[in-house]
Amino acid sequence: MNKQVIFLIVSLLAHLSGYFILFFKIEPFQYFSYIILWWSYIIFMDVLISLKKDKYLILNKDLPFLIIFSCGFWCVFEIVNIRIQNWFYINLPSYIYQRYTGYLLAYGTVIPAIYVTKKFIYSFIGDMKIKSILIKNYPVYSILLGLITLLLIFLYPVYFFCFAWIFLSFILDGYNYLKGYASFMNDFEKGLAGKFIATALSGLICGILWETWNFWSVSKWVYTVPFFEDLKLFEMPVPGYIGFLVFSFEVVAFLNFIEGIRLRQRNNILAALCCLIFSVFSFVMIDRHTVFSYAAKVEKLNFIEKEKLNYFIKSGVETSYGIDHSLLDKNERDRINLLHLKGMGIDNLLKLQQHGISNINALSELDDRTLSNILNEGNLRRIRVYIRAAKKAADINS
Repeated sequence: MNKQVIFLIVSLLAHLSGYFILFFKIEPFQYFSYIILWWSYIIFMDVLISLKKDKYLILNKDLPFLIIFSCGFWCVFEIVNIRIQNWFYINLPSYIYQRYTGYLLAYGTVIPAIYVTKKFIYSFIGDMKIKSILIKNYPVYSILLGLITLLLIFLYPVYFFCFAWIFLSFILDGYNYLKGYASFMNDFEKGLAGKFIATALSGLICGILWETWNFWSVSKWVYTVPFFEDLKLFEMPVPGYIGFLVFSFEVVAFLNFIEGIRLRQRNNILAALCCLIFSVFSFVMIDRHTVFSYAAKVEKLNFIEKEKLNYFIKSGVETSYGIDHSLLDKNERDRINLLHLKGMGIDNLLKLQQHGISNINALSELDDRTLSNILNEGNLRRIRVYIRAAKKAADINS
């Protein structure tokens, strides 16, 4: 049995284990199921490509660099999100070493996922001939357009939040073209569109997988996109899937940029160091601005009888998501259901209890302003996520 077959089998088994971990709520791995599913997919796809190209794209000595580059790249959008507030995180591990490792490995999948998917698609469609496209002074116009869209995002985030998924592609592709690196415009001038189409399709495929695996995860993100709060497929507003197509151009433009500057080993190490420093800074900002809740440790669930808590702890249960609900009485189940409602979290549950709100039905009767004051959360779009979830759950239970 050769190495490629072994990698295929191992990656497939790892992928299946991700679903197994989620279904049976195996701690602490259930909080990292998203990472397991993505990395097993990336490795599986890379091995498939190697069967045709006799060469690994990801599984080589540059993999640690690629993870760091990918993490630093995605952290750009995390910083932008602090301004536009289009998503937030729930049920993250409370231990910082677990959380930061999770950030690195999860964000580290972004570029590899698009990269292997694009290469796999391109291996089938190849170069697609089109009429040559030439734009005079393209780098100037492209970079300027990217900077203008970035400025609009920060000046008017409610109306121009969607520009977050295009601004970097203009800046990077214009710069890449100017420096003679690989670029989409360079391909268009040659009358080639295969890489462009493969990139767009990879964005759509990965976008669907991102949302599917995120939806079923315990630790996950939730969207709060202006004007599209109700129209969702999984957690993503339906129009947002178009954004995955254009986001893939930013990913590939950044990859082209990195490959362009990595001509010397010194540049490789310097670029990785810059990405790592920026990533750590971003992790701190994410914890401060984007994380809404952490997975509740069992010992903090003081609304459960002490005897039951001791039993759960001795049984190896670490967080509230490992608790057998059948062992709880009605009041305890009400509180734990409220705790788990869209990852409300223990800190927010305590705030609700201080105001006499101990079940989902009571929460469903609040308006957004009242709940905002109780939770001390100024983003009303976040608040409405919980009110809608509470109303839906109350309707189901009635």
